[in-house]
Amino acid sequence: MNIVSCKNYEELSQRAAQIVLKEISVKPDLLFCAATGNSPTGMYAEMAKKPEAFHSMRVVKMDEWGIIPLSHPDSCETYLKKHLLGPLGIPADRYMTFDTAADLADSECEKMRQLIAANGPFDICILGLGKNGHIAFNEPADFLQPFFHKATLAPSTIQHDPALSQGTEPAYGLCVGMRDILQSKKIIFLVSGKGKEDAWRRIQEQKIGTDCPASFLWLHQNTDCLVIE
Repeated sequence: MNIVSCKNYEELSQRAAQIVLKEISVKPDLLFCAATGNSPTGMYAEMAKKPEAFHSMRVVKMDEWGIIPLSHPDSCETYLKKHLLGPLGIPADRYMTFDTAADLADSECEKMRQLIAANGPFDICILGLGKNGHIAFNEPADFLQPFFHKATLAPSTIQHDPALSQGTEPAYGLCVGMRDILQSKKIIFLVSGKGKEDAWRRIQEQKIGTDCPASFLWLHQNTDCLVIE
């Protein structure tokens, strides 16, 4: 893991966008696995300053909340349309998405496994760091899932929106698995935001364990980790 210290969020966002632009100049139709949340928002805004560069890029939604519909303001779908797909002009035929409705979860997981197998591996995978060390919705557990799957979410993951725990079953999400992530040709790992100090210290120990899924990024040969320190 190549760790790059940034003095602030603006620098982190600019550096991350520069990495993407360099990669897409080599492969315009690269497969981009897109995270959501505060960490990549600035990077997407920087990318949107040069929308012409992304005329062929293909996008895969990394994860999505269960319980709430895709049209919900807090869904990953809504976020990506606002911050990535719209500003970069990514049409539906270059966007691989899925629904998390309870009656569709199993079939949507299988659909995404097949899509990733047919189109992957990801050329670029964007990751943020969860407060408990999760990446995507791969939460700390006794074992981790390799492929696209339905994941039960930890309380710290859902605390920002009470609606996420108001279903008839424990709060869940659908997400890419650890094998999907680690087979990516390049990973851009963004570490920013409050409450992640303990998780970051755990990663710096360079001890790989399922108690901190992000620690597995030490096994990847082409990860740029941009961190505000």
